[in-house]
Amino acid sequence: YEKYHRWILVCTILVIAVITAVLAITIPSAKRNRKLTSIALQTSNLNSTTMLSTPQRMALDWILGPNNARYNPTSDRNQIAQRYILATLYFSTEGRNWKQQGNMLSSDDECKWFEHSFVCSDYGAFVSLKLENNNLFGSIPSEIGYLEHLQHFAIGYNNVSGVLVNELGHLKNLATLNLTNNRIVGKIPRSMGDLEKLTLLDLSYNNLDGGIPVELGSLAELAVLDVSYNKIVSAIPTELGNLRNLTKLQLSNNKLSGEIPTEIGSLLQLKFLDMSSNYFISGGIPDEFGLLRELTYLDLHLNSLMGNDISQLGKMRQLTYLDLGSNHLSYVISSKLGFLTKLTELYLNDNALIGPIPTEIGRLTQMKHLGLWNNKLSGTIPTELGYFQQLETLDMDRNILSGQIPSEIGVLKSLQFLRLENNKLIGTIPSEVGGLANLTTLMLQENKLVGSIPSELGQLTDLEYSWLFSNYLNGTIPFELGNLSSLIDLSLDDNDLSGTIPSELGNLQQLQYLWLYNNYLNGTIPSELGRITELLELPLYNNSLSGTIPREFGNFTQLQKLSLELNRLNGTIPSELGGLTGLLRLSLQNNSLSGTIPIELGNLSQLQQLWLNSPLLNGTIPSELGMLAELTELKLLSTNLTGTIPSEIGNLSLLQSLWLSSPRLNGTIPSVLGSLTELTELKLQSTELSGSIPTELGDLSWLQSLWLSSGKLSGTIPSELGRLTELVELKIQSDELSGTIPSELGSLSQLQRLSLNSTKLKGSIPSELVGLPAWLSNETSPANDASTVQSVYTGWY
Repeated sequence: YEKYHRWILVCTILVIAVITAVLAITIPSAKRNRKLTSIALQTSNLNSTTMLSTPQRMALDWILGPNNARYNPTSDRNQIAQRYILATLYFSTEGRNWKQQGNMLSSDDECKWFEHSFVCSDYGAFVSLKLENNNLFGSIPSEIGYLEHLQHFAIGYNNVSGVLVNELGHLKNLATLNLTNNRIVGKIPRSMGDLEKLTLLDLSYNNLDGGIPVELGSLAELAVLDVSYNKIVSAIPTELGNLRNLTKLQLSNNKLSGEIPTEIGSLLQLKFLDMSSNYFISGGIPDEFGLLRELTYLDLHLNSLMGNDISQLGKMRQLTYLDLGSNHLSYVISSKLGFLTKLTELYLNDNALIGPIPTEIGRLTQMKHLGLWNNKLSGTIPTELGYFQQLETLDMDRNILSGQIPSEIGVLKSLQFLRLENNKLIGTIPSEVGGLANLTTLMLQENKLVGSIPSELGQLTDLEYSWLFSNYLNGTIPFELGNLSSLIDLSLDDNDLSGTIPSELGNLQQLQYLWLYNNYLNGTIPSELGRITELLELPLYNNSLSGTIPREFGNFTQLQKLSLELNRLNGTIPSELGGLTGLLRLSLQNNSLSGTIPIELGNLSQLQQLWLNSPLLNGTIPSELGMLAELTELKLLSTNLTGTIPSEIGNLSLLQSLWLSSPRLNGTIPSVLGSLTELTELKLQSTELSGSIPTELGDLSWLQSLWLSSGKLSGTIPSELGRLTELVELKIQSDELSGTIPSELGSLSQLQRLSLNSTKLKGSIPSELVGLPAWLSNETSPANDASTVQSVYTGWY
């Protein structure tokens, strides 16, 4: 019994000891956790209820974990708060997806979590936090505002969304804030005006809206302000004129409106100013801009600026870039721009500028890019442009410039782009242009240039685009153009060129577009052209070309458009054309082609337009044409096509225009044509088609023109044609048509031209037709009994 009591006593003592030990550990731990929780709640300005399932809750759980066991809530309070803020940032921006994790949330000192990205002061306070291009998502937590020693905060080039928290305004020591290229929404907080040490504020490439807070005008140390590429609206605050240390102001690509504040002229340190692409900025360019003597970059393009003078800009002697394009400026270009001798780029395009180009512009000897296109500039091109030895781009198209192209252009050895199209230039193309060895683009089209094409152009081996069309150029095409090994587009159409097509053009292996139509070219088409396997378009129509179509054209595997109409070509249509599976348009009409239509054309699965009008074509219409599922236009006119209209034509569900003509076409009109519901034009002209007019044609609800001409069509005019409510012209001619004119035709409210011609029509003209516009008739008047009516013509000219 005594041993039992002794055992009970020992057990009791052991239990008391264990409980005492547990309490010795648990009570201080619980007390510590309460202190840690208090630090987190105070930092986040939250209570325990609102922290449920939030980044703050996750940060608190981490703070209470083993990686922070060595920190004392009393003596290490500031460091614990700092670690908690960084943990909140981590969870708020989906830290598990960061590209670079560093040692985030480890037990290490937080200043060592990210080398170079996280920088602390000597006493352990964060002064720099940079996580650019690190795949951050989520939003910026308000807790960031309590890193009171932070000087640099940069999380650009991420996917951060949400709004800019007001607490950012608490960062009194912040010098740079860079949040560019994210998805941040909402307004710019007015509290940012409290960041009195801020030197850089970059909020560009986000989705911010609202206005620019006037409070930003209080940032006396600010050197860079960039809010470009957002959705900011309202006027530009005049208070920005207080930012006397500002060197860069970037407001482009927003929705700013109103006039440019004159106060901007007070920013005497400004070097870079971009207000472009706002569309709604109006008024004139303030005279005060002339005070911005340090400005090197000024971009105001794509706005609604007006006015008739920019002479004040001539005072900006440091300017290297000036873009006033796409506004409503309507002045004479000031000669004072000649003082901007450091200018390398000048764009005044897409305005309403008038008058001559001042000769003083020749002083701008550093110029690399000059853009004056789409204005109303007149007079001649100044010869002083020859001083622009570094010029790479000269673009003066779409003006009313006259006179000759100065030969001095030939000394611009750095020139790559020369665009003088759509003016009133006369004279010849200077042979000196052939000395521009770096030229890649030559556009002189739509002028009044005469003379021959200089053979010297064949020296431009870097040339990619040569557009000389719509002039009065004559003579032959220089064979030297075959040396232009880089050429992509050669457009010589709409001139007075004669002679043959040089076979040397077959050397242009990079050529994609060869436009020679509307000239006086003769001779045969060189088979060597078949070597240009990259060719996409070959329009040679409206010349005097003869001979056959080269079978080598079957090598044009990339060709999309082949237009050879209005020439003197003969021979058969090469079956090799059926291999051009990318062809969209094939037009061979108005030649002297003979033979049958190759069945291989049915392989042109992408073809949209097929025009084969030629009086000597014979044989039947191939049923294989019914496989051209993309076809929208089919035009076959010949005096020798025979046989019937293939019912397979009814498979062409996209067909909009069908025009067939041959006096030897016979058989009936296929009723399946009524299934071509996209048709707007159906012309079966001068044929020997017989039988009745299919009632199914009344289903062609988009039809605007219907011509049926044959001496053998019989039966009555279907009343169903009255359903063709879009019909503009209706022409039916046959000696065998009988019966009366259907009254339903009076429902054709869009009809303007009507011709019904048959000796067997009887009865009176329906009263419904009296209302048709521009009524014209033969001897028979709509008011007569007209029992012997033979034909009706209304509005047909």
